[in-house]
Amino acid sequence: MTPEQRQTLVQRETERARHHLAQADEMLSLGHWDLAANRQYYACYHAVQALFVCREISGTTHKGMIAQFSLHFVKPGIIDIQHGSFLSRMMQLRQKADYNCFYDISEAEALSLSEPTHVFVETILKLIK
Repeated sequence: MTPEQRQTLVQRETERARHHLAQADEMLSLGHWDLAANRQYYACYHAVQALFVCREISGTTHKGMIAQFSLHFVKPGIIDIQHGSFLSRMMQLRQKADYNCFYDISEAEALSLSEPTHVFVETILKLIK
């Protein structure tokens, strides 16, 4: 990948992270808690993907992304361990919300994730700059 291609991909992933964050906020305002959690997770996911592209790190699956994030950013102390735990929690929550028909995300749970999601995404995007 050329530096220009890398820059374009980082920009697209960053745009997607911000777009999903806006969608999450919209879903919260409409009371769609499961959809909000899904969009919150994908905002985090795309922010991390942008960081990976920037640093030439590969995480091809969701679990692989979590593992690579921990290895390259949490363990060396670049990112606080709370952010690593938050990302793992978001992935688990998104999976339960998307695939478990007996699990519904509550209003309180969805709303409580909004601020930490914004903080996570902004923290990751600052590392890119």
